[in-house]
Amino acid sequence: MHRKIPKTPATDVTRPPAPDEALDSLKRLLLGEEQQQLEEINERLEDPELRSEDLAEVLPDAVRLSDNKGDELTDALEPPVTQCIERSIQRDPTNFANALYPVMGPAIRQSISNTLKGLVDNINRSLEQSFSLQGLKWRLEARRSGVPFAEIVLRHTLAFRVEQVFLIQPGSGLLMQHVQDELVAKADADAISGMLTAITQFVKDAFKAEENEGLETVEMGDHTVLLVHGPDAYLAAVVRGVPPTELRRDCQGVLENLHARFRTRLAEFEGDPASLEPLVPLLERCLQSRTREVTRHKGPSAAFIIALLLMLALAAWLGFKAWQHHKDARDWQNRQQHLVQLLDDETGVTVTDVVYGDRQLQIRGLRDPLARSTAELVNEAGIDSDQVNMQWRTYHDLEPRFVLQRARQKLAPPGSVSLELQDGVLIARGYADPDWLGRARLIATAMSGVNGFNDEQLDPLDTHLLKQVNALLSPPPGVDARVREKVLSLSGNAPLEWIQNIDVVLEPLSMLEGIDRRELVSEELLKFEQLQSRIENTFIYFSERAELGQGEQHKLSLLLPDIEALRLLGSEVDRAFHVLLIGSADGLGPAEINAQLALGRALLVRDYLIGLGLPGDIFRWQTRVGQLPVLDPALRRTEFRIVPQEGGQP
Repeated sequence: MHRKIPKTPATDVTRPPAPDEALDSLKRLLLGEEQQQLEEINERLEDPELRSEDLAEVLPDAVRLSDNKGDELTDALEPPVTQCIERSIQRDPTNFANALYPVMGPAIRQSISNTLKGLVDNINRSLEQSFSLQGLKWRLEARRSGVPFAEIVLRHTLAFRVEQVFLIQPGSGLLMQHVQDELVAKADADAISGMLTAITQFVKDAFKAEENEGLETVEMGDHTVLLVHGPDAYLAAVVRGVPPTELRRDCQGVLENLHARFRTRLAEFEGDPASLEPLVPLLERCLQSRTREVTRHKGPSAAFIIALLLMLALAAWLGFKAWQHHKDARDWQNRQQHLVQLLDDETGVTVTDVVYGDRQLQIRGLRDPLARSTAELVNEAGIDSDQVNMQWRTYHDLEPRFVLQRARQKLAPPGSVSLELQDGVLIARGYADPDWLGRARLIATAMSGVNGFNDEQLDPLDTHLLKQVNALLSPPPGVDARVREKVLSLSGNAPLEWIQNIDVVLEPLSMLEGIDRRELVSEELLKFEQLQSRIENTFIYFSERAELGQGEQHKLSLLLPDIEALRLLGSEVDRAFHVLLIGSADGLGPAEINAQLALGRALLVRDYLIGLGLPGDIFRWQTRVGQLPVLDPALRRTEFRIVPQEGGQP
């Protein structure tokens, strides 16, 4: 390679070059070609088109070489390629479908074909097992356990099946991701993952295992749990049946692939399974299953067995129909006879004619309207109403309970009257008003089955009310009680308290329409009137002057208890009164002197009684002087009058 020496520009010989210019010239002489190459490389790196052309030349060789290094390139390209396909479908689904049309058609046909083959195999297996001794045993097992027959067949023909796969974070026991077979009932995955972690930790602690050692297998009945451990997660596969040796190897490969591709996500997991959704397709590779061949026993063909069973079923069905027809005919005959017997035994029903038929029973006879409904008897015999034709004529049965029931309907007794039939005699008890009693006497004897009417134990309403009054009031001997047309009349003498309680005591007698007390006097009032009469018939006599006569003070002393007793009775019978003192004088002498003598005599009596203890406010007084000059010592007196508090003047 010849290095070009750049030409230097002409300079002024009279002026020497500057230091910087000399340095630049030296650089161009020594590094000019390398500097030009660096500039070309920098230009290629900064130009996207040139860089793309260089990458296109080496990309095919790089892709071919990546196949020798495992699935690293595939794992790296999977997320962006998946996103590109999703966006392309969202933008224009039609173009994407057209592009896949040549591939999807054969793929769909192949999938349908495989599915139909699997369905045919399952049907063949079920049919073969159904018509074999083994199949019958399995059907009995399915009926006894309540599990579908297909599930029983699968249990006995299944070598193994991975039902669930758990990806669990070591130490914390958090469920990182979970997949399961579609035919398996869903379980609480979080609880199972926690349980497995607890069991694993317990085993390590109990046997003092090394850090890299752990539980590998857990057996529970017909289930086996394979545990495959990794640094950032461990995998638990729940297997029904006996798992083969290669199953653990496959699970180990899946766990290693997960750590290789998603190591960062596994290490940074904080409890949200949604962040590990991309792991689901890899975990589903562990959902493997395998069936085993069931030994077939040589014997008759399935077609022969089916034909034989059909013939036996037909013969059994024909025999059953013949037996059923005979049984129905015999049962129908028994039910007809049972109905006729029920009608004959029923009181008030007389059967006169019966015609038995294959489809309908005809009955004629007599029936009392009070007898039991024949529809109830037909229903009791187990016969439909349209299978029997009954014609009845009405008559009156002389059965005592029917006679008594008709008597109650026609007489319509009030609630206070009870009726009873004894030897054809209708007996009435209780009490009733005279109108009903008179009507009952006329109607009862005209009824069929009634030979007489006895009302000796039936009281008229007034008599019954009087009995009730006497029972409640218990009138004292001096009181006479009578009831007429529901009105109570009381007369005589009785204690005041008894009289005041009459309304309260007789309140339960709602049928009593009134109480007449006009002739009823209280004993206290009668005694009041007797004392009043005795006081008013007492006279206190005086001499010619205003002086008490001999023995008159004693009369006043005897009068004191009568006035006090009268005051007490007056408060009880509500009669407030005043004692009016009337002073009198004869007509001899001047009228003014006679008036003063009369007033003095009244006041003298008042003062004497007050001195004996009577209050002065009960007294009132007045005078009375004779008009004719008659010498009558009897007019020189003081009289007593009991007057209401409103009357009398002082």
